[in-house]
Amino acid sequence: MIDLDSLLAAHDGILLARRLRPLKSSLSRWCRAGRLARLLPGVYVHPASTGDVDTRVRAVCLKVPDAVLCDAVAARFTAWPSAVPQIIEVSTRTRRRPAKGFRFVRRPIPPEDALHRGGIAVTSAALTAVDSASHDKGSRIDDLLRTRRATLEGLASVLQRCPGRVGNRVRRRVLRRSRSHPWSIAEREYHDLFDRHRIRGWVANHPVMTQGRQFWLDIAFPALRVAIEIDGYEHHSSRAAFTEDRARQNALVIAGWRVLRFTWGMLAAPDDIVATVRAAIHPASTRRSSRPG
Repeated sequence: MIDLDSLLAAHDGILLARRLRPLKSSLSRWCRAGRLARLLPGVYVHPASTGDVDTRVRAVCLKVPDAVLCDAVAARFTAWPSAVPQIIEVSTRTRRRPAKGFRFVRRPIPPEDALHRGGIAVTSAALTAVDSASHDKGSRIDDLLRTRRATLEGLASVLQRCPGRVGNRVRRRVLRRSRSHPWSIAEREYHDLFDRHRIRGWVANHPVMTQGRQFWLDIAFPALRVAIEIDGYEHHSSRAAFTEDRARQNALVIAGWRVLRFTWGMLAAPDDIVATVRAAIHPASTRRSSRPG
């Protein structure tokens, strides 16, 4: 009598039918009884494991030897370990049947853009970020640039090695916007706004040394010593962050900087933002234009 629990333990929780041909009828019987679940054709796991990301990853890599994991699941194994993929996207050299919870894409991955870790192949952090740009507005690209784990030139090279893909037009546009060095989606929106209204003389993520500390200004007009800070969705997520932010602003003011603060929500009134910025960088002309005729 074969003990299913012992069998699962001996195969690290994943049963491949091609390796257990004498047990084909038993596998079918256990599935009908609800003791096993078919995750992929010929791949069986305990029913409680079907939603486990790591189990699904190991299963598809055992089933498809040339599999390279992409998108959110690749993010989980590279620079974004907290990513929770709903779909396991897999690049393969040949066409594969669709399977629930998996997406198979026939796509060659350049060898230099793949990482191999413990029998699992994933797209590199750079390729994962570039791929994601078609739907995440460049969020992962911003992460890599902000943490110096990639360069804009390197990311552009990654895109060039993957021509003809659906979504590449969006990816190229995101990379072009990255030339202004945004570090978040909110910063991208403000950069676009300033470009549309031809506000010039600014740089992004400008380093300032004052009181023995270095600060990075979201947007700065260095010649005018005007700083713009952009508070995103999760700004001041803790009391310590709130206190640190006040100390930072005080240090900048003492160093002679005027600090303007904007939020993501204020983008709903872009004309107000533009007027405020112009008043700060061109105060004399603003006063003249406000005089009664």
